[in-house]
Amino acid sequence: MAEAAGIGPLFKRPELVHARPVRRWATVATILAMTSICGAAEVDLACARLTASQADELSARVKLLLRARSDAPRSVLVACDETRAWVVWNGPPVEMLDVASEGTLVEALLDAIEQRVERTPATPAPTPTAKPRPLPTSPNESPTWGERAAVAEAPRPLVESGGIGLGLLGELLGDGLGPALGPRLDIGVGWGPWSLQLSESARFARSDAGSSAFLYDLGGGFGWGAPFSRAHPVGAVLLGGGEWFHIEGHTVTTGFASLGLRGALAMGSLSLALGVDGRLRFVPQHVGERVDVQVPRWSGLLFLEGVLLVEPARATRR
Repeated sequence: MAEAAGIGPLFKRPELVHARPVRRWATVATILAMTSICGAAEVDLACARLTASQADELSARVKLLLRARSDAPRSVLVACDETRAWVVWNGPPVEMLDVASEGTLVEALLDAIEQRVERTPATPAPTPTAKPRPLPTSPNESPTWGERAAVAEAPRPLVESGGIGLGLLGELLGDGLGPALGPRLDIGVGWGPWSLQLSESARFARSDAGSSAFLYDLGGGFGWGAPFSRAHPVGAVLLGGGEWFHIEGHTVTTGFASLGLRGALAMGSLSLALGVDGRLRFVPQHVGERVDVQVPRWSGLLFLEGVLLVEPARATRR
């Protein structure tokens, strides 16, 4: 009866039977055109369970979903195996999205991507801004403790220790000469406990016959610890130099080497030092005209001096 009415052949016409798939492909083509214009994220498919039409539909719908997102990922990878499916959201950061096993595969994949798109990204914590420091209202106003400038360490100085010392030196001579006394000058420039030292002294003595004698020496060497390092109460020094002995118009010159020990008591920028040296003269200093005297080749020297120390670098404010 339907055929008689001409209705049956209408339903069997091929162009009408395939009308719905044609409209579906038209929708997919429209979506693909829109996403290509909008420049959506790249969608990669690695799922053998999807047919060609399902893959095209899924790719188009994902691109349409991400086209208006400012935080869209660089790409989306849809993958699956025989038992499960997953989505790699190539952020940043890169995330692995789980896909539910209920329902159709395409809808489950779209649900997972939609949930990730709807998720609100974490809001970064606001960067604290420095509070402006108020200007003083008068020349006599000082900043509060919270407004004080930070303390900055001063650069390491070229000279870390050292100083200059002036004291009284004594030496027992013998061999026709009485004790010799006179001033002593020491200068030190140091780095840590070590120092480069320069020493100078002049001593006056009298012979047993009453003649005046004069000794002068100048030397240099290296020292460790006191008196030029305030952190070390004891020290040692090795010196070498020349010495001149004069009596009754005669002058005798020789070289010397000395090894000494030091002890110091630091009091701020000043230090009180006590030292003893053992001295070896390379050539005996003998005078036989008018008077017969000789300076001993081996002798000991004792001195007491005050030392002005180099002040260490202090911290400065920026």
